[in-house]
Amino acid sequence: MTKRSPKSRGVFLHEGALISPRVDFVTTSALSIVVMIGLCVFAVWHKGGGGSDDLSGVLPKLLALQVLLNWPHFLVSYRLLYSRKSNFSDFPTATIIAPLVLVAIAIIAMLPMSGGAGPLSLSLKIAYPMWLFASFYLAWHYTGQTWGVMMSFARISGLRLTPNERLILRMGLRTLIFWHVVWGLQTLPDLPVIAVFQGDAMMWVANCVATLSFASGAYVLGRKVVTTGVDIRVLGAFLAIYLWYLVLFLMPDAFIFIQLSHALQYMIFPTRVEINEATHAKKTNREKTRSLIATYLMSVAGGAVIFYIPDAFFAAAAGAPTVASYLAIAINIHHYYTDSAIWKLRTQRVAGSLFAHLDTKQKG
Repeated sequence: MTKRSPKSRGVFLHEGALISPRVDFVTTSALSIVVMIGLCVFAVWHKGGGGSDDLSGVLPKLLALQVLLNWPHFLVSYRLLYSRKSNFSDFPTATIIAPLVLVAIAIIAMLPMSGGAGPLSLSLKIAYPMWLFASFYLAWHYTGQTWGVMMSFARISGLRLTPNERLILRMGLRTLIFWHVVWGLQTLPDLPVIAVFQGDAMMWVANCVATLSFASGAYVLGRKVVTTGVDIRVLGAFLAIYLWYLVLFLMPDAFIFIQLSHALQYMIFPTRVEINEATHAKKTNREKTRSLIATYLMSVAGGAVIFYIPDAFFAAAAGAPTVASYLAIAINIHHYYTDSAIWKLRTQRVAGSLFAHLDTKQKG
């Protein structure tokens, strides 16, 4: 699988890349697909054989990957957001308004009038709905990123989709948001206001809708494979997210694997922007490498400070929500909103930052 020619058909790997064709493929989908298939086999095998699919012994061992991969991916997005002064005027809600709103909610949750009792005992009536909101907002974030990955590699490889094809693929991803919400509501107490979305019947409907959306998307991409050819990175990102949700269905405790897959998929995009901006600033290769390493190490340290240290050393004795746990929720919400604001491929600014190296090669 090499560079696409005008008469290409089937599945190929275009030579245009963010990092390199193979690194792009492995990080955005291939590794995730292998892990997800393994988890699915594990779940089916153990359930079919009457064994346990409990991962409680495995999950603590993944803390290192949380520290090295998942937490830094939050901090890297903040570097992109706050490193440019123009972002404050271009994205005022993401840079200023949203953080102020989240801080205001935290202050209110600490007050006795709302049921709080200071930083170590926030109001559960406020903290719990914020946690729910973050959990459901996550579905929009996951599907939005997958769409961005697919469209990035479609652009790199020259894949052109008709408006109807784009609609089918994008609406298919949107149905996963519906599945995610219905799946999440099954774990909540029975409440009249959400009763219609709870129970086996609605979960069955969500499963059917998700299956149909996968089938319709697979049909669109399959037809493209036959008629024009499709870069394997586009196909991989599409397959990966449906496998993520299949794993959630079979093994809810394996959610951390989905988190890590999502973070790994994301990291090459800010990395490429950093490299392109350093190139534009005429930095040497050594300077670029140092900058990337420094950014990553600061993101690892920042992630530990924000997500691990406060929760480990400043937990409330009674188990009440603390300002530390609320901070993690707030950063998740802000991260989801920030990424939806600053990563819009249709804007010249984002496309220029992400694909500048490709444009330079073409001109050369």
